[in-house]
Amino acid sequence: MKIIVLFGSPNQNGSTKLLVKQFEKGAIEAGHSVEIFDVTKAKIGSCFGCVHCGYEGPCVQNDDMQNLKASILNADMLVFATPLYYYGMTAQLKATVDRFCFFNSSLTRKHIKSALIAVAWNSDSWTFDALTTIIKRL
Repeated sequence: MKIIVLFGSPNQNGSTKLLVKQFEKGAIEAGHSVEIFDVTKAKIGSCFGCVHCGYEGPCVQNDDMQNLKASILNADMLVFATPLYYYGMTAQLKATVDRFCFFNSSLTRKHIKSALIAVAWNSDSWTFDALTTIIKRL
């Protein structure tokens, strides 16, 4: 299985990175290929909401989402990795997810598997509720 991890933590040496590395190790040991795409270092602009793409591209923005789109559509699984920032994903990961708009039809038809790797300081039972609700809708 080809797995793409969208790494969304600006902290390059934090808990999210630690968990992603362990996930990668286990996935490779299980025979899968893993590509980690660091959205915090990528040039990805916020969605303009212009719908010029008609939900199936091309996007009016010429940035790193073009290459990421191809990688995602060639993958079997997409993993979202983020620390919890005010009960949600980081702004960098959210901007990336918002840009899925320009290939929404292709992504929806693909029925790609997904997973979430999220970390938080807070251990209350409701801590991840808002984030998991958003991810389930993708």
